[in-house]
Amino acid sequence: MACTISPARSIRAFYECTAMKLIDFIVCDDIRQEVGGKVTLVGVYEDRIMINAPSPDAVRWPVQLRLGFFIRLLNDGSLPDVDGFDLRIHCNGKIICRLSGPIAIPPRHGLINLFFVNSSVRVPGKGPLDVALIFKHAGTVVREIRPDLSIQVGVASPAASGPPPQVTRH
Repeated sequence: MACTISPARSIRAFYECTAMKLIDFIVCDDIRQEVGGKVTLVGVYEDRIMINAPSPDAVRWPVQLRLGFFIRLLNDGSLPDVDGFDLRIHCNGKIICRLSGPIAIPPRHGLINLFFVNSSVRVPGKGPLDVALIFKHAGTVVREIRPDLSIQVGVASPAASGPPPQVTRH
C-alpha cells in the first residue's frame, strides 16, 4: 500500500502508514534507566570499537567487553503476535552475544524502545559486528530485523588519529 505524507498530515498519520521498522540501533558501553522514563546511553560507539593496547601484538584475544544495545522500533501494529525475542551479535561469523527471552509488544502504533546491557561480550578478534533481532511466537520466527550496522572491532595504536569529525547543532 502506498502512502503519501504531506506536511499538513500529523505524526500519527506517519505512524499509520509505516511498516514495523528499525529506527535506531546503538552500541554503547552502558545504558541507564532514569527517573521519569529517560534513558541515558554512556560511551556511544560510532563506526568502530577500538581495543586499547601498547601494540597490536599485546592484545590477548578474546577480549571481554561490556556492551549495551539500544534499539528503537517503529511499530505500525501489524507485527503478528510475539512472545519472545532473540538478539544475536556476530563477529567474524561467530555468535559473540545472544540475549533472548519473553517479550510482549502491544498491537498499537508507536515507538518501542528495547535496551540490553551484557557485561561479558567476548570478542574473538578484529572484524565487523553483525546483528540480528528476531521476534518469535511459540518458538517460530515471525520477524527478523538485520540493521545495516557497520562497526569494526580493531586495535588502537598509540599514534592513532582521534575520533571521526563531529557535527554540533545549537
